[in-house]
Amino acid sequence: MEKKDFGFSKLTERLATDSVLQFAVIAVTLVLYIITKSGIFGILVMLEIVGIVALEVRHGVGRHGWKDELKEIAVSLAVILVIWIAAMFIMKTPVPLNAVVSCSMLPNIERGDLVVVQGAEPAGYDIQLTPEEFAQLNGSVTVYTETGSNVTLKGSLYTYCAQYPSDPMCRNFLSSPSSFYEARGPFTFHYDNCLRESREQKYSLTTPCLSYVEVKGVSYRPDFTHDTIVYGPAQGDLYSLAGDIIHRLYFKVHVGNSTYYLTKGDNNPVMDIQEYSYSRAMGNSPPGNSQYKGKVIGRIPYIGYLKLFISGFFSETTNCDSTLEMPPA
Repeated sequence: MEKKDFGFSKLTERLATDSVLQFAVIAVTLVLYIITKSGIFGILVMLEIVGIVALEVRHGVGRHGWKDELKEIAVSLAVILVIWIAAMFIMKTPVPLNAVVSCSMLPNIERGDLVVVQGAEPAGYDIQLTPEEFAQLNGSVTVYTETGSNVTLKGSLYTYCAQYPSDPMCRNFLSSPSSFYEARGPFTFHYDNCLRESREQKYSLTTPCLSYVEVKGVSYRPDFTHDTIVYGPAQGDLYSLAGDIIHRLYFKVHVGNSTYYLTKGDNNPVMDIQEYSYSRAMGNSPPGNSQYKGKVIGRIPYIGYLKLFISGFFSETTNCDSTLEMPPA
């Protein structure tokens, strides 16, 4: 008895050979993800990519055997590798293209953007520190409260209060953030109220955020004309769990012949070195020259989602539904 497949064989054959159909299938599912933000469609995109590749390999094996198919795969991978190495050479960076994983750079860079990276000198505030001063930057912070008493914390007052909101000090911090500041070596971090506004105009609320940083008596406010850079967090840092970080440069810290980069996400309330997880006992150290991969010179919307889904990043991260507006200078 002949077994019917209701056209399934023809469909798989076409999916294996028709690049237009392949693109259309993936594009439709990607659009559904962008509209719904449902991780299910992200998983479907990943499965579609894997399935289409598997069908192409199966079709190639059936057409000319495993040996020739493996040769074709090897040639394709070699071409991709040559193009990538050429791009690395031209752009002077190990990652000429990178995908944005989080919503930390809203509204200027979206999650799912594919960014173009160049290994050039980035623009940011330049400051000089001695090795002793820089060593203090990696230590704990001293928080100066409204009552004049001092408290020593890991990371920052903001991250401490985000994890321990019931602390009476944190309730005061939430209502009056400008009454608190924290010091870490030559750096003093000042707070104020920011406006966090829903992107769909569902809500608007005030929240503490970094207002400006004082270094050796000079005040530096966040500057959105500074370059956005890409760096690889040190192993054991909190951000190393997310891979490469794409954030705006705040300071270039020069210590002898070395340079370190202090950054902040446009949609984050504090700088990267102020983040700390008490449950994981992990914070972030300032990335140095060897971790710096380049500055962002362009972006392509949505295409980065394909890399995210292949890498298993299906769900949105925090604050994807809102943007942070800094207080006026």
